[in-house]
Amino acid sequence: MKIKTIKSLTSKIKFGTKYKAPIPNDDNLPPIYNIMMVAGPKGSGKGVIINHYLQLCEKSGFKTHDNKPVYQRIIWLSGGTSNSLQNSILDELQNLHPDDRIDLDLEGDVNKELQIIYDDIKMERDEINAYNIYRKVYDKYMKSKTLSNLTMEELTLLRWKDFIDPKVDPDAPRDNEGNLLYNPRMVFLVLDDMIGSDGYGTARRNFINRLSIKSRHESEELVGLNLIFITQSFKAVPAIIRKQTDLFVLLKSASRLYIIDAIAEEVGSHFSKDEILSYYDEIMKIPYGSLILSIHKKEKDDNRVRMGWTQSIQREQKYLS
Repeated sequence: MKIKTIKSLTSKIKFGTKYKAPIPNDDNLPPIYNIMMVAGPKGSGKGVIINHYLQLCEKSGFKTHDNKPVYQRIIWLSGGTSNSLQNSILDELQNLHPDDRIDLDLEGDVNKELQIIYDDIKMERDEINAYNIYRKVYDKYMKSKTLSNLTMEELTLLRWKDFIDPKVDPDAPRDNEGNLLYNPRMVFLVLDDMIGSDGYGTARRNFINRLSIKSRHESEELVGLNLIFITQSFKAVPAIIRKQTDLFVLLKSASRLYIIDAIAEEVGSHFSKDEILSYYDEIMKIPYGSLILSIHKKEKDDNRVRMGWTQSIQREQKYLS
């Protein structure tokens, strides 16, 4: 095959200004934003492995690309166990407010309830952005020697806000602890065993399906967040969600081949069945062991395979060639 360069055309592509999502202070945590899925039978430790991850995120904290702190918000949704006394491990999550431990009516209109929750997240983001605009205008006003330096739009905003100092503005966005929010919070939306609800419908217009496709995007109508699905079976979750998943958490099950077959297509670009089986069989000899596979495009190569969150597995060269 002979290839000839077309000299009049350029191979350079302009990509525009790249959006930079917040990042964890500890860069050994999974990249943001991500979709995570953990599957295992009852009593296998699904809730524990997710709580460990969220506690690690709380310990790490997050920051913007210019090193400004980013607060966190955890929202835990389930079909009736979010406030269960048997779920006391949730009490340890500092960024999970009691109002965000939500029990959904799985026989009701789950899509509508999820839309309300999403709109609340987006509204907070919009309020923070509006607050930051006012802060900049107020700062310009304080530094100006004359009002003529301000545009009519800026003057209108100042008058509407009664020239109040943003730091003492009672309408300024704050979290439940009273902290001023200068940046949108890092949101973790956990969906705990919602099998049987219309939330897991197969239609593309289904809210969770649409959210899984758009959850990493930021725009006027979309807000970036992290999705965590907890289920007893990978295949119980619609394929459209599995195909968007970045991290798969595998726990001990008698149906090992069924589990690996369920995600083989989704992780096939990075892992073969033989490789997954070799890790799975060894890790499941350990009580409550977990195999975590990451296909996130920003994941460190050294962390693509983990045993739990705190140990990574060095992959053999034969699986990398």
